[in-house]
Amino acid sequence: MSNSALSSEKKAPAFGMQDKIGYALGDFGCNMSFSLISSFIIPFYTQYIGLTEQTWAVIILILKIWDAVNDPIMGTVMDHVKIGKESKFKPWIRWGAYGLVISGALVFIPLPNAPYWAKVAVCMAAYLSWDFFYTLVNVPYGAISAAITAVPDQRQSLSTFRSIGAGIGGAVSMLLPLLVYRDNILQGGRFIWIGLVMGLAAFVSFKAMLRMTTERVQAPPEQEQKVDYIRTLRGFLTNRPLLGLSLASVASIVFFSSSTYTNQLVFQCYFQDTRLLTVASFAYLPVVIMMAVVGRLVKRFGKKLASGVPMLFSAAAAGLMLLIPFDPSKPSSPWLWTLFSMLVQAGGAVFMLTCWAMVSDCIDYQQLKTGAREEGSVYAMYSLFRKMAQGIGASIVPLTMTWVGYQSSLEAAQNPGVPEKIRTMAIMLLLAGAVVMAVSLLFVYNLGKKQVEEMNAELARRTRTLEA
Repeated sequence: MSNSALSSEKKAPAFGMQDKIGYALGDFGCNMSFSLISSFIIPFYTQYIGLTEQTWAVIILILKIWDAVNDPIMGTVMDHVKIGKESKFKPWIRWGAYGLVISGALVFIPLPNAPYWAKVAVCMAAYLSWDFFYTLVNVPYGAISAAITAVPDQRQSLSTFRSIGAGIGGAVSMLLPLLVYRDNILQGGRFIWIGLVMGLAAFVSFKAMLRMTTERVQAPPEQEQKVDYIRTLRGFLTNRPLLGLSLASVASIVFFSSSTYTNQLVFQCYFQDTRLLTVASFAYLPVVIMMAVVGRLVKRFGKKLASGVPMLFSAAAAGLMLLIPFDPSKPSSPWLWTLFSMLVQAGGAVFMLTCWAMVSDCIDYQQLKTGAREEGSVYAMYSLFRKMAQGIGASIVPLTMTWVGYQSSLEAAQNPGVPEKIRTMAIMLLLAGAVVMAVSLLFVYNLGKKQVEEMNAELARRTRTLEA
């Protein structure tokens, strides 16, 4: 074991495929709920329920601010309050899974004819309920990877398998346009039943994840008895790799991942064919392809270069998209759009597959700086930035569509010139995300291959000193 400083090993079965599949099932469960809501909550509440984009922007920003604050609270509680004997992570996941089944469906209560104030109230109450249970599951799930193993190659494999689970879970939502659109009109009344079915699938996957994963890296008992919030905050503020990783994730969510929503508008309003949205999901195919080689790339170049350099390729591909007219009268244009979307996503594929292993390195970095191992707190701070980005993205992205003239009440029949502006804005969001991610990973994140090796060696030296 190369970097388990200030942690101890308990007797456990060797790390293997069972851990990888189990961990993948955890993010499959998370994304069966999260991807459904992130993909369809905006059109559901604006096109079907009837909220304006301005109202929605205010609501989601308020909710995501609470969502972001909620994560560090959960992380701190998890680090210092144990509700089970066998693990500080798994009991929270176990209890949160129950609530996630129902709350994920209640987000889509079909009330299109209710008074406007009631629509707003139900939206906020339902989302807060879902967010509470999702946090109860997701924060301990994300943090547990650093406790499953301390070996860098094994952590990378966990990150890859997590992305596999997330991809499969997200792929289910990519197929849903075939069920929820009819003649380019959203059939919002179907979502509550879809949410319930996907919630039940998530529940089963969480149960399997709890059984199949084993925690091998644990904090010393004396750390569990001592709480020092000032030290934790100071450690985060000086955790440069975590800041760089957080900035890259913010850009990915606010801009780069905006295509989840903007693609729906491009195909609905510009290409006038939502049936092709399922085909457009092939833009994420590079992630699947990169799964076969990401381990070798990271081993040779390190996570920093392997994930940062390809973002320059993404930026170049997005820049080229601005120069292509994508004539909607030509049957080949939607396919050409999908092809270039694949090229943009190809650059971000390594980051998507590697970012969770980078979080584990940031946990080790904080341990190196503060002397305390706080998986929950560090992961929760990272999650805070992601949640803030989700709130900003959920507000800014629809607002940018409004700025270019999009009106949700018109659905596919937008005013002349607006579909072209929607197409251009969708590309600009991709381009901005790729540039910010490249800068964050290459110039802010400072754990290159050599630095990680040196950090592992120092943590191992400290462990030997304590054991002696």
